[in-house]
Amino acid sequence: MRLLVSAIVAFLPAFVRPDVFNPDPSIFPDWSKTGVFTPEHVVQAKRLGGYSLSPNKKRVVFQQYQYNMTDNKSGTEVKLLDLSTYSQGPTTLIPYKYGQSDSSPTWYDDETILFTSVRSSPASNLFSVSAKDGTVKQVSNFTNDISGIVYSSQAKRVAFVAMVYQNVGLEESAKLAAELSENPSSGVVHDKLFVRHWDTWITKQRAQLFTVPVGAANGTLAVTGAPVNVVAKYTGEWGLEPDYYTFSPDGSSILFSAKIQGREEAWQTEAGIFIAPVDGSSAPVRLNSNFKGAASSPNYSPDGKSVVWLQMATPGYESDQNQVIYYDIATQKQTRLIPDLETSPSSVWFSDSGESLYLIIPTQKDNPLFVLDLDTQSLSRRVTDGVTASAVEISDDELLILHHTFQYPPTLFKISTKGDISKTQITFENDSWLKGLWMSPTETFWFTGALNEKVQGLVLYPFGFDKSKKYPISFIIHGGPQISWYDRWSTGWNLNNYANQGYIVIVINFHGGDAYGQNFTDSITHNWGTYPYEDLMTGLDYFVENAEYADGNNVAALGASYGGYMINWINGQTDRFKALVNHDGVFSTVSMSYSTEELWFVEHDLGKPYVESQRALVEKFNPERYVANWKTPTLIIHGENDFRIPLSEGISTFTALQRRGIDSKLLYFPDENHWVLKPANYLLWSSEMFKWIGKYTNVTTWEYKNE
Repeated sequence: MRLLVSAIVAFLPAFVRPDVFNPDPSIFPDWSKTGVFTPEHVVQAKRLGGYSLSPNKKRVVFQQYQYNMTDNKSGTEVKLLDLSTYSQGPTTLIPYKYGQSDSSPTWYDDETILFTSVRSSPASNLFSVSAKDGTVKQVSNFTNDISGIVYSSQAKRVAFVAMVYQNVGLEESAKLAAELSENPSSGVVHDKLFVRHWDTWITKQRAQLFTVPVGAANGTLAVTGAPVNVVAKYTGEWGLEPDYYTFSPDGSSILFSAKIQGREEAWQTEAGIFIAPVDGSSAPVRLNSNFKGAASSPNYSPDGKSVVWLQMATPGYESDQNQVIYYDIATQKQTRLIPDLETSPSSVWFSDSGESLYLIIPTQKDNPLFVLDLDTQSLSRRVTDGVTASAVEISDDELLILHHTFQYPPTLFKISTKGDISKTQITFENDSWLKGLWMSPTETFWFTGALNEKVQGLVLYPFGFDKSKKYPISFIIHGGPQISWYDRWSTGWNLNNYANQGYIVIVINFHGGDAYGQNFTDSITHNWGTYPYEDLMTGLDYFVENAEYADGNNVAALGASYGGYMINWINGQTDRFKALVNHDGVFSTVSMSYSTEELWFVEHDLGKPYVESQRALVEKFNPERYVANWKTPTLIIHGENDFRIPLSEGISTFTALQRRGIDSKLLYFPDENHWVLKPANYLLWSSEMFKWIGKYTNVTTWEYKNE
């Protein structure tokens, strides 16, 4: 394991005063020739969705979404890129069309691609498109929506998920759902939690995993048999909903992960790793019954003899460390790999040779790809910065990755698995509109925060930066709280939008984040208002004291989810900020404990309010207790369909501010959840935030012309 430790240490920074306080003039452009990046650019960017490498590994197909602001319409297109001539750009297989939503492009063979769409079919179905001439043909004609397709050439089957009722098939479930929708009564009876999850009310249907045979019939690709539910014979509580699945190399079985259902599912995180025959002939077999925590990312070895997955050990804790578990199918032996790893991988899979594993591991401000040599247990980082969303092997020494940073949206690159750590860009779909706009580089600084530990801050520079001037600050607080703010593109909280309004943007990756070791993550348990608040205030102080160009008396703070909780907590602890923005934040830890859907989150982090010995823990960091101290003008934003932090939390915050006579506004979205997803809503959301903080920091900002 010493090789592993050496590899990790090599990527740790030297804690010295960085150049962020005296930025290099060469990183700034000629401002007279540089444009301002706005939310309009964000919503009109081309979004690369699903992509797939051809079986011969010579071409990649990808789906792309784009929104047209003028018409307030969106659509998709499907493109094909030859990896040997990528500089010439991709060809269009399926042209862009408003209202069209083609997704999950997946190769059937080297000349045919499967995808899902509705088009003229009665529901979302399976279609094919020719890589030779772009001819589109319908493959299935189900009356029930299908999604998440995976194809196995060995099994000659497509796997997908669909919502069905217990003991009822695909087509019959669609018919039953239509009949029930005609009932005169709208009442729904529940006898256990969940009653709702994320943004959806729970019905008696569950997302089940199906496979269906597909092949050529009279020269045309078609479904050649009936779909089978491969989890139907599961002997536990009905409703097992696979969330990740992959075929075995020989096509005989399918491997999947799924949360364990039952009366405790709302407050427990237990998930199973299962193997089932592809024809559903027998019940799924669970591989990790010895664990009661969450599990994810199961994948077969190339020879089909082993499985690897990520496993949490602690029940009811969704941010426990992901252990890398190697499982020998013949002996049923489990082995934990790289036990000295202090952070928590988000995904893991085998190389095509089976001699190494690929892992995506949060590492300070980045979420890069690593390669683990199974023989030596040495771990090497293969991407220098930013976030690797996914990857697929092109050859023994080359990977295709989907990667992004604050400076560019998700883009395809090629990287080496063994040589120089550099990226070769191969898609350029957004380069033309990004060219000439200000995209601040991501700079970092370190300071001593809570527990006398080093804490990392991220900085973006404002448009028109001149170090002889002083600039206001947008102090943006991440949610989670057991996540970190990575150097990543976001269509929601795009930090370069704030920098382009003329603000220094500061982010503090406070205690609780997931990229600085498990002890750092665990420290926030029962400490929502202590260590994170200390890190935030200390980090802001440290930056302002050392950056002569920062106006420490002109700071606005913004946060969402846990960040919104922290906005309310801040309002009761300090009046140092000119203005606050609270998006979907917690008002009362007590009411939140009873109204949120995933109870394991609040019960682990805060305690159970109905248990006398834990009540004080829940109350200790309750923002509602300090409403009498609130003074700072605040904008509150909340969506009707946010079931994680329900709307009542936002309304309660607004009520408290109004009754206290504090300048405040409530931006309410009747059609959004915990996020703001609709492009026009996003533009209004951005505009209202910019206007609010601009009003109190004396900055003229971009405004959405909502006409």
